[in-house]
Amino acid sequence: MLKSKKKFLMSMALSFVLMSSSTTALATTNIGQDKDTQQKISTESNKSLKDLNEQLVMGVAWMQTSGEYRALCYQAYNTAQMIVDKESSKFKTGDKPLAIITDCDEAVIDNNEYEAGLIGKDKAFSDKTWGEWVDHADAKAMPGAKEFLNYASSKGVEIFYVTGRDEKTGLDATIKNLQKLGYPCVDKQHMRLKTTSSNKQPRMDEITKDYNVIIYMGDDEGDFPVGSYGKGVAERNELVDKNKDNFGTHFIILPNPVYGHWEGALSSDYWKLDAAGKDKVRKSHLRTWTSSEAQK
Repeated sequence: MLKSKKKFLMSMALSFVLMSSSTTALATTNIGQDKDTQQKISTESNKSLKDLNEQLVMGVAWMQTSGEYRALCYQAYNTAQMIVDKESSKFKTGDKPLAIITDCDEAVIDNNEYEAGLIGKDKAFSDKTWGEWVDHADAKAMPGAKEFLNYASSKGVEIFYVTGRDEKTGLDATIKNLQKLGYPCVDKQHMRLKTTSSNKQPRMDEITKDYNVIIYMGDDEGDFPVGSYGKGVAERNELVDKNKDNFGTHFIILPNPVYGHWEGALSSDYWKLDAAGKDKVRKSHLRTWTSSEAQK
């Protein structure tokens, strides 16, 4: 009986050793076979805001240094000036007064110093830090913006600034900034900052009741009355295609590769994602081609 029990225990112990060895071998094999995937998962899950902010570098560097960025700004304002000339020449007594609705940020003033300040930091955009930037009231004029807006004003066109900045916290500082730059029509009557919603359509509609808006100007699809607020990527592109004849004739868009509603449109839950999630969503939208050499 004792001999039989001893044999049973030895058998159980041997089975346990074999099972442990098998499990270890299997785990080792899996890690060895899937090393790249394991490393990728680990890297993605550990991606920080600092890592994500590195993706700002090319866009910000382009806006701050390239002649191409300046050229696109001049092209936009020159086109807008031709529209002002055309529409003001047709104006008759009794007509609705002419107006331009323009965004502020990246439409007539340049905020990429704020974006550049995120690079190398483990920080994201926040109302607090943005509020500090707005209060700083030192955003620079975009190339050609001051000249164009003052030209339009000299032709009797009123300028309305419809911006996503918060009215409660940013009105006075925004007025201060625009006045410092020498822009026209800078007073509370012509400022339309955000109150309860980032949707600019209701604010733009209020202006069109009393004015003939000859130009809508901005850097974001939401700066134009096309109904893009809250829409996804495909719908936003369809709305642009639907309104293609207005761009360059009624709508003037400025270049901004750094931020905008296009980013949130990449995924319905985009703003709830962590840095790794945002990185994954961004890259999932890329159309790619890889050479045979790069595949080796």
